Amino acid sequence: MAVSINKLISSSLLATLLFSSVSFAAEVPKNVTLAKKQVFNKGNGAELPTLDTQKTEDKQGNNVAIDLFEGLVRDNNEGAVVPAGAEKWDISADGLTYTFHLRKNAKWSNGDPVTAHDYVFGMQRLADPKVASTYSFLIHAIKNGAEVNEGKIPVSSLGAKALDDHTLQVQLAKKNPAILDILVMRNFSPVHKKELEKYGDKYFQPGTLVSNGPYKLTYWRVGDKLTLVKNPHYWNANKTVIEEVNYFPVQNVNSEEQMFLSGQLDMTNDIATDQFEKLKKQLGSEVRSHAFLGSYFFSFNNQVAPFKENKKLREALNLVVDRNVITQKVTRRGEIPSNDIAAQGVKNYSLHEYNWSKQSMQERIKEAKKLYAEAGYSENNPLKLKITYSTNENFKKLALAVASMWKDHLGVKVELENQEWKVFLKTRQKGDFQVAFDRWNGDYNDVNTFAELLRSDNIQNNAKYRSENFDKLLKKAEAELNPDKRKTYFEEAISYAMKDYPILPLYTAVAVHLVKKNVGGFTGKNPLDNVSTFDLYMIEPAKVLKN
Repeated sequence: MAVSINKLISSSLLATLLFSSVSFAAEVPKNVTLAKKQVFNKGNGAELPTLDTQKTEDKQGNNVAIDLFEGLVRDNNEGAVVPAGAEKWDISADGLTYTFHLRKNAKWSNGDPVTAHDYVFGMQRLADPKVASTYSFLIHAIKNGAEVNEGKIPVSSLGAKALDDHTLQVQLAKKNPAILDILVMRNFSPVHKKELEKYGDKYFQPGTLVSNGPYKLTYWRVGDKLTLVKNPHYWNANKTVIEEVNYFPVQNVNSEEQMFLSGQLDMTNDIATDQFEKLKKQLGSEVRSHAFLGSYFFSFNNQVAPFKENKKLREALNLVVDRNVITQKVTRRGEIPSNDIAAQGVKNYSLHEYNWSKQSMQERIKEAKKLYAEAGYSENNPLKLKITYSTNENFKKLALAVASMWKDHLGVKVELENQEWKVFLKTRQKGDFQVAFDRWNGDYNDVNTFAELLRSDNIQNNAKYRSENFDKLLKKAEAELNPDKRKTYFEEAISYAMKDYPILPLYTAVAVHLVKKNVGGFTGKNPLDNVSTFDLYMIEPAKVLKN
């Protein structure tokens, strides 16, 4: 059934009115005794490539950006989009223009007022081809965003305009039911133009970076930690409970576990897959596990041998990988086997399944051997591949499991190559690989955050997949506003791509953290696993109830 734009708009405005009265902060229960020392120590999984929010592309950078910067809207600890830098907004009758009314008491960490011009500058930086953000595809949702990003027209032509210091007008390239979810992304954060131009490349460092979120940067040393302290100029600073948060870039999950057990960390980024059951028994409720919109897979490089124009080989390699074995024997934390690039649970979408997914492994292996031979490989002429992944024990186990299945069932000879996180990101982006570990934590709760990963011109298309037919199907789905038709079109588009086997899907992920009992406010209900320190508080350890 079609949804009228008037109904859509009235619902949006109602939601805005409701949201404007919602309190979103660290709500401390009356019976809780706060710790005298409000310091939160968190594992962050790896070193940050950058603190430039327009260039942020990974989970590690996003974790810190959530604390430092505030966009027009944010997601709360249950994933709902709520007002942030904007206290309310209006939507035009045609659904193409959003007018955001900013908080007049919002300030930067240096005391300067946050204005609509700062948001415009941030969006222009995201679109600017000279900035070269790998997330610039997000700005294509804004009018003229694609043309600006391609260098065809100046950044001043972008459809974001300051009507006055506290009113921002954003014009869309086309109607987009997910636009508010997209604007949650920290890539749309405002930027203090005067300070950036003053310090240039040295701006994103302690002592020079100014932020508009609950915290400000005071220390960052590679290999040590990154420290944020409460921003006294934040408009809602009286609701900020934790005074200091330290992010530790620990890549080794076993080392991170030891830091937690010794009291050095209050929360980990992850845990080792083979330690999950042991830690559940040992630590009980301190092991926090919840489903989130994360998809794990391996990307084939579709533009190089042996995968270019070799669908039969890509299909054969997919057929012999048993996702149930991987989730039950390797990861073992409740992950959901998947044959889709999208994560289970994403709104208004049903996961793709292959026709062969219900067949026995014996039947699948038989078909895979046939395809493998037709692709030009045999026992006497085995396929030789290199799997590249980043330094992480959990990622290594996945690579080993897949390599073992390929070898056992097809005779593929696999070499494993691990790289430090920042190096790996560049390697994968440049396409200097055959098979690369990949994962995508949904940027927002809409299927397009996954579908557009396979669009030909998307810089985040690590598989280097190129298909005019898929691009057309995706464009059709993106343009549809009717929820039922939109769901159908996205399912058609993704199904088309999955039957081309550009990737090796594995599973929908779960977020697993070790969290101390005296960390209050953590719900584990955010579908993107976004955790804002602003929502947390530290409880006096002696006052924490036992399991």
